[in-house]
Amino acid sequence: MKILLISHNPISSMSNMGKTFRTMFSAFDRSELCQLYIYPSYPDEPYCSSFYRVTDKDVLKKLSPGGEVEVRHIHEGQTLFENAGDESVYRNVKNKSPLRRLARDMIWQRGNWYNKKLKAWLDKENPTCIFLSPGPARFIYSIALKIAKERQIPIVTYICDEYYFVAPEKTLLGKWRLSLLKRKVEQTMKKTSLVVGISKEIETLYSKTFSVPATVLMTGSGRELAEKPQLQDSPQTLAYFGNIRVGRYASLAAIGRALDDINAERGTSYRLHIYTGEKDPLFLEPLDKVASIERHGFLSGEAFVKAMNEAGALVHTEAFDEENIDRVRHSVSTKIADSLACGIPLFAYGPACVSSMSHLIDHDCAITATSEAELKESLCRLFDDRTFCETCVKNALAAAAEWHNTEVNSKRLYDLLQQQK
Repeated sequence: MKILLISHNPISSMSNMGKTFRTMFSAFDRSELCQLYIYPSYPDEPYCSSFYRVTDKDVLKKLSPGGEVEVRHIHEGQTLFENAGDESVYRNVKNKSPLRRLARDMIWQRGNWYNKKLKAWLDKENPTCIFLSPGPARFIYSIALKIAKERQIPIVTYICDEYYFVAPEKTLLGKWRLSLLKRKVEQTMKKTSLVVGISKEIETLYSKTFSVPATVLMTGSGRELAEKPQLQDSPQTLAYFGNIRVGRYASLAAIGRALDDINAERGTSYRLHIYTGEKDPLFLEPLDKVASIERHGFLSGEAFVKAMNEAGALVHTEAFDEENIDRVRHSVSTKIADSLACGIPLFAYGPACVSSMSHLIDHDCAITATSEAELKESLCRLFDDRTFCETCVKNALAAAAEWHNTEVNSKRLYDLLQQQK
């Protein structure tokens, strides 16, 4: 068996998807994996037998874009972007506009990415199955469909974010883009032998709509399961790690304002520490206006583990506006697996209709608030009710063992992919 992973991000310890891939494929030998990806970054370990990279810039500027990643580029200490200048380009909020997404798809459609170099690399790696991790861009589906057709190999499609079952676009250009994307998804589903979904909702939707076999495989934890709850006697700090976009910055600001109120009433100094690589003032300024919020940069490796272990409680949050609810409705955040496994109380704030929240609520494994009106009461319970918090953490460890066991989940994925013909 040789799996060809086709995705936006490389397997790595730097991005959320990179970490997800690490846990998903941990039971695989590197000789059983190869990856084709498009992000302008490099892996930080040789997780696969070989990596092949084709970036947007390559397709736009080169007659024969892409190439196998040289071994010298694969090492520890990688950053999210190969070049610092690429970050502002890739993280520009305007990239989500229908016009830019249509233009990007057109560039890839006309680009010579399926060239002699890629064909030679595919011949060398000789994959027996494609594991596709797509997104909102049509071209990533086209890449998988082209290779699957040329090499007569099956496609297993991994759905962790929702781009098909979403609300209609409001503009004419947006409606056209979404209709083209839906058509491409439908073409991919016809050629898909198995859908692997990150939530029960995705499994149900895709199996019923497309009559394709589907299964649930939640993200495995990247850290060992704690033996027992790790509770502080008088927790003073909450910690949030990662992406603050998709409306999460607004919910984090609301948590901070609730902490401000509690501090004013009690004479306390509860703090919310936010660790993020975000640089756009649009998302940072609302946080900087809240007294109880302390903002820090992105952490990884030992620094991340240290900050996580020192927190009195961890925070997961989702947005409450309809547009962002629509984008994450069926997703389960990749951070939840580590949060449940570490033995530290988890405070979750978001609408109950989002899969991340319903997963936590169904298993009673977090202190939750599903409206801003509940925030102060739920936060006070986090700080005051040690018995309740200990019960939540025990439930969290049980949920982590059942749903987020990396070894079990990866072995299950291995068996599933081995069955594809």
